[in-house]
Amino acid sequence: MGLRVVFYEATHEPAVRAFNARLRAADALLFPLPETAPAPNPNTPAPGIEFRHFVVVDDAGEVRGGYFIRTQPFYVRGQVHGVGHYNAPLSEGIIDKRYAAVGAAMLAHALGEQPLLFAMGMGSMDRPLPRMLRAMGWPILETPLYFLVLNGKRFLRNIGPLRGRRERRVVADVLAFSGLGGLALKGIQRARTQNRFDGRYRQHPIQEFSEWADQIWLESAAQYSLSAVRNADYLRFLYPRVRSPYYGVQLTEGDAPAGWVQMLDCQPRDRSYFGEMSVAALVDGVGPPTAIPSLVHSAVKAARERNADVVISNQMHRDWISALKAAGFWQGPSNYLLALSKGLRKLVEPLEEAIPRIHFNRGDGDGRVNLTDQP
Repeated sequence: MGLRVVFYEATHEPAVRAFNARLRAADALLFPLPETAPAPNPNTPAPGIEFRHFVVVDDAGEVRGGYFIRTQPFYVRGQVHGVGHYNAPLSEGIIDKRYAAVGAAMLAHALGEQPLLFAMGMGSMDRPLPRMLRAMGWPILETPLYFLVLNGKRFLRNIGPLRGRRERRVVADVLAFSGLGGLALKGIQRARTQNRFDGRYRQHPIQEFSEWADQIWLESAAQYSLSAVRNADYLRFLYPRVRSPYYGVQLTEGDAPAGWVQMLDCQPRDRSYFGEMSVAALVDGVGPPTAIPSLVHSAVKAARERNADVVISNQMHRDWISALKAAGFWQGPSNYLLALSKGLRKLVEPLEEAIPRIHFNRGDGDGRVNLTDQP
C-alpha cells in the first residue's frame, strides 16, 4: 500500500469528508480535517506568515491523514529565521493499524518542507505524537501552568482535581459553603504575594497593536533565546479582535510604551477541569523585566473587572514565571508541551542555558484552541 503526501486541493474534499466520517464513527475524531480545501496561502497582514495544508492519500485516492504547517518569523539567538509549526496532524492509524505509518510519513514530509519545526500542545507525554517525537530525538519541554483563584467558593465547587473522589467533594463543599475555604485561599495568596503594581506605570486598554508594539518588541527581544517575532504586524494577525473574548492592557511610563499583556475570556472545550467557572487566561505579553510584574498585576486586575473566578497562564520564560509566583499564583499540572526539531534545537543550543529564556505561551502555535471556540 503506497502513501503520498500532497497539497490539499479541492479534488480531495470528498475523501476528506469520508476520512472524518470514519474517525467520527470510531469516536476518535478529536478535531476534523477541514472539509473545504484551504486557499494555498491566505493573505495576512504579517510578512513571513505562510500556510501549507497537506493530506496523505493511498493508491486508491482515499485520504488517510492530514496536517498543516504555519511558518512565521522567529527570533532565535539574536537572528530572525522562518520557523514552522507542525499543526493538527491527524492519522487514520489511530483506529486502523494498517495505516500506522501515516504519522511517520507526515512528520518526515513536514521536516522536508521545513527543517526548523516545532510542535505545541499535544496533551500528555504518553500521547502518540509526543512519543514519536521523543523517539526521533526531539526535546520535549513542559510549558508550566500557573493559576490564581479570584473566587474561592466557585473554585472549590468546580475545580476538577479536588472533586474526583466523594470524600474530597464533601470537604470542598463544606469549605466552599462555610466561606472558610475562600478566606483561607485569599489569605494564603495574599501572604504569597511579594510585589505590587509599580506606580510609575499607567494602564491603558489595548485598542489596536501599532507602532508602540514595535518599540516594545525591539527593546525586549534580546532577552529571548527563542520567541515568535511579536511586532505589530504579527500581533494584528494573531489578535485581530479588540472586543470580547480578547482584551488587553498596555503599560506606559510617561509617554513611552513599556509593555503589554493580552487576555482571553475562555470557553474551555474540556469542562472537566474548570467546571462552570469563569476562566480568564493571560495568553501573551511582552515587556522588559522591570515591567513584567506590573503586567501580571494588570492582567489580574482586568480579569477581576470581568468577574473571572480564576486566572490561568502557561509561561516558559523565567521573568514571567517569577512574576506570576510573586503575584501569588500557584503552579498546576500542565499538558501544554513544546517539542523542537533537531534543526531548531541546533540553532537554540546550548539548550539547558536557553530554556529559561524561551518565550512561549498560549499565544503560540494553536495554544488557544482548547480555551475558546473562536480562532
